[in-house]
Amino acid sequence: MALPLLAPLRDLLAAQAGDAAKRVAMTAATTTLAALAASFLVAAGLAALTAAAGFPVAALLFAVLFAALALAVHLLGLARASRRAEQLEAERTRFTSDVLLATALGRSARPLLPLAAFLAAFALARRL
Repeated sequence: MALPLLAPLRDLLAAQAGDAAKRVAMTAATTTLAALAASFLVAAGLAALTAAAGFPVAALLFAVLFAALALAVHLLGLARASRRAEQLEAERTRFTSDVLLATALGRSARPLLPLAAFLAAFALARRL
């Protein structure tokens, strides 16, 4: 028997999964249509340049264009990977400092545990 408290969580996860599936489908459709449009653009550009300057020149110009695009995408990927590595390092540093702080606070609070237990017992005894 499922707990009634878990039903809203299950519904939330199902809604998020459905939303994620829709976003993936829309992204895939957009990417496919963009690739198709780009291929038609390349074909039209190659045909136009072939008529104007000949096939070898048109092919060379498109090769240079795609090489420049590939280099730009590669450099953007490197920049993004570098930025992500910096973020991960900052998160790792923050996590380490949080663990060290919790450890230090735990060590300093250990002598106060008997006092806290006494105060809790006293408060419970006063309540009864």
